[in-house]
Amino acid sequence: MKRNAVILALACVISANAAGLRAQSTSGEKVKEDVKQTAGDVNAYVGEKKADYEKRIKAELDDLGARIDQLNKKMSARGEEGRKKATAQLKELKKKKRVAGRKFDKVKAASQKEWGKFKAGVDDAVNDLKKTYEDFTANMK
Repeated sequence: MKRNAVILALACVISANAAGLRAQSTSGEKVKEDVKQTAGDVNAYVGEKKADYEKRIKAELDDLGARIDQLNKKMSARGEEGRKKATAQLKELKKKKRVAGRKFDKVKAASQKEWGKFKAGVDDAVNDLKKTYEDFTANMK
């Protein structure tokens, strides 16, 4: 009789543990699903940030390109001495714009996970282009 009671008690304990394991398994699956959802949300957020970054850099490069073109037109209106002096600086500006554009193309082509690797290079190239432009315009005055 005692033996049957012990077996019955063990069966109840085993049954309760199995139910607990199933509940843990279900909550484990819930945690996995939550992690996947969070990862998806993070990827969407990063994607939006990349798109915002691309939009801002494209606008900056377009603006600098237009200003460089205006400088080029102003230089052609100057006398020959002014043009000779400015030609080398304009070539340098155009070269730096191409470099910044190539680096920006790498950001655009990069995946959502990898674009951050190229961001610093683009920022440096754009800042260098801006500084060169500002130095050039300051020297023209």
